[in-house]
Amino acid sequence: MLALALGCPPTLSRPRSDAFLDHLATGERHAHHGRDVLAAEEFARATESADRRVDRDEARYRRARALEDAGEWRSALSEFDVIAAGEPVSRRTARASLDAARLRLRHDHERALAIEGLRRVVLRFPDSGSAGRALYWLLREHDGDPLQMLEALYAEIGQSALGDNLLAAIAERHADADDRVAERATLERIVAEHPYPQGHLWDEAVVRLAAMDVEDGRPLEAIARLTAMLERAETTSLIGSYTLPSFPPARLQIARLHRQMGDLEAAAASFARLEDDFPTSILRDDARVEAGEMWLEAGERERGCDLLRSAVETFEVGRARRRAAARLSEC
Repeated sequence: MLALALGCPPTLSRPRSDAFLDHLATGERHAHHGRDVLAAEEFARATESADRRVDRDEARYRRARALEDAGEWRSALSEFDVIAAGEPVSRRTARASLDAARLRLRHDHERALAIEGLRRVVLRFPDSGSAGRALYWLLREHDGDPLQMLEALYAEIGQSALGDNLLAAIAERHADADDRVAERATLERIVAEHPYPQGHLWDEAVVRLAAMDVEDGRPLEAIARLTAMLERAETTSLIGSYTLPSFPPARLQIARLHRQMGDLEAAAASFARLEDDFPTSILRDDARVEAGEMWLEAGERERGCDLLRSAVETFEVGRARRRAAARLSEC
């Protein structure tokens, strides 16, 4: 407010200068045609002519990428480091920090600095897209116990957007070690601590837990788990569609499990609900054809043939349709 009262608006409110925009555009043209050195020179001029910190960082970042493409990794690294060290944090800080660590990984004598840089990105910017990439490289390059590192990271940033990624990585390592008890416990943590709709791995954890239930001979528990997942999504108070890719397969799995256990009416209801609840799903034909096959094999010929015939009439192509057409010879 004081800056406005004195007639001196904050830097971020200033429009971009024409010189900055011209140099930036020229640099982009050079970069597009592979003229990396010329692009770096133009981005340097854009940096010098920028009025705003955000524009300077953007031009400097593009210069660093051009220098990297030109094979001048030391110069590129210097530019990334300048952006990463800037205060306050800008929109390019996390990405520049990640790219600096990535560049250092290419050179063995810089490896320790690279790993520390990756860890800093994860801890400092856990809600950014760069954090997920940094975690990937950190797990790939870390020399110590990955489980210990992941648990330590979760203790610090477990409630961030990266939290369920960390737990998923922990579960994956338990699975690799054939420790089903620890894997299941970690997946349950994902469900409990990173629930829908904020947790972006919540549904994958539920589906994996249901698969483990089936493997352990507990299909009813799997059905209950998958049903609860779908019901929770249906009762969310958020506006808009929040159908996840895992939802239609979950409904189909519920139907198949009911069928395997001999509860054909429950299976039929779940097959039908897939079509009703997910009218754009590519699994609709599978659901209808499997329901038709189920009734045909159960001796309910008319009921099964009606479903198979409607599948052939409704769906123009697909493996399920071809299967239905073949079974119609039994009708």
